Amino acid sequence: MNGNNTVEPEFNNLTIDELKEKLQTSEKGLSSEEATKRLSQYGPNSLNEHKQHPIVKFLRSFWGPIPWMIEIAAILSAVIHHWEDFWIISTLLVLNAVVGFWQEHKADNAIELLKKKLALKSRVIRDGKWQEIPAGQLVPGDIIRLRLGDVVPADAKLTKGDYLQLDESSLTGESLPVEKKSSDMAYSGAVVKQGEMNGIVTATGMNTFFGKTAKLVQEAKTTSHFQRAVIKIGNYLIVFAFVLVSLIFIVSLFRGESMLHFIQFALVLMVAAIPAAMPAVLSVTMAVGASALARKEAIVSRLASIEEMAGMDILCSDKTGTITKNELTLAEVVPFDKFTGNDVLVLGTLASSEEDHDPIDSAIIEHTLADETNKNTLNELEVTDFKPFDPVIKHTESTVKEGSSTFQVAKGAPQAILSLMKHPEKVEEQVNNQVEAFAEKGYRALGVARTDKRGNWTYAG
Repeated sequence: MNGNNTVEPEFNNLTIDELKEKLQTSEKGLSSEEATKRLSQYGPNSLNEHKQHPIVKFLRSFWGPIPWMIEIAAILSAVIHHWEDFWIISTLLVLNAVVGFWQEHKADNAIELLKKKLALKSRVIRDGKWQEIPAGQLVPGDIIRLRLGDVVPADAKLTKGDYLQLDESSLTGESLPVEKKSSDMAYSGAVVKQGEMNGIVTATGMNTFFGKTAKLVQEAKTTSHFQRAVIKIGNYLIVFAFVLVSLIFIVSLFRGESMLHFIQFALVLMVAAIPAAMPAVLSVTMAVGASALARKEAIVSRLASIEEMAGMDILCSDKTGTITKNELTLAEVVPFDKFTGNDVLVLGTLASSEEDHDPIDSAIIEHTLADETNKNTLNELEVTDFKPFDPVIKHTESTVKEGSSTFQVAKGAPQAILSLMKHPEKVEEQVNNQVEAFAEKGYRALGVARTDKRGNWTYAG
């Protein structure tokens, strides 16, 4: 192992044996002493967060074009002993800062509480024994166990086990699970949907694929429409007030008036030009909006984001559902030939496996069983053989017993289902048109077919 505190990128390209040698680990895992050394070397397995001190965050509210102008007006009021103006202006300035700071402080506390509740645990071999530890204590070289429902706690090369199906939508945006086998990489943040495997941790914290992505997001600095509008108003008012004060100063010099008289006029102009109550009114208004969103279980971490969302005309999202529930549902059924919609649903369910927890199969089964008629039909049929989805032939296949006879059912990509038929040209154009129609709606198309008494495949829907 090298002496720096980053994991070499080529670790991911090594074989399992080479990786074990490089990380000085084995199937028995690391010792507690070695794990402690590596934890001090690589740091905790967590994402670095840049947190501002509460005092700095509070004082930030007094920084900007409009706060500067309000502060200048308050200073001028104090200079000429207009204490009523001074206290009114100061109160509005402080009110704006307090409202914004308190609302964001509550949001930060709520987010921290959620993080504590969602803190991950990981099964790892330490001192030759399996034990459960906080995911933040994982180090490169640890041997971890990934099972159904686990969130992958760090980047790891899979070693022992048959296979895993990982939901990598948080990394790629694709909601369908990806199949992983021995020597493949499992990336931090993915969710195990099927299978159970061991893996060697290759990277933790900010060195993971997810951590590097998070770092890029943290480095991206954007200014919201609300902030740009406020800055633009402030800049305009500063220039406008500066020009007027300059003119009054020149006129005062020509007239030979006292500086006290000039400051009084300048104060009148400053107070008139500065919308002293605007920041306070905006903060209070957005705080009310944040409270309303909180009642709907939405956490607003920055008040400016409320105006940004309110000004949105169109929200575009892809078909993966990454920003929604990330759940596949059956939207529409289009039967072909002599088949009905219920026939297609029943055949699709027969070509699905509830035990495998496949998201497509689960969506079809749930939709089918919602109808009592379909339940009765399925009770009269028996699946005697089931072939799971094969990425080569791109469909599942079942053998179904109905009384004394049997037939086969297939479910998969429409083109793959068409290839099973003797004369696909009869329905090929209709199928392709329907696939295009679904694509325009953002739907995924799935084909279902069954065999007749002669064993010929018929496209059902």
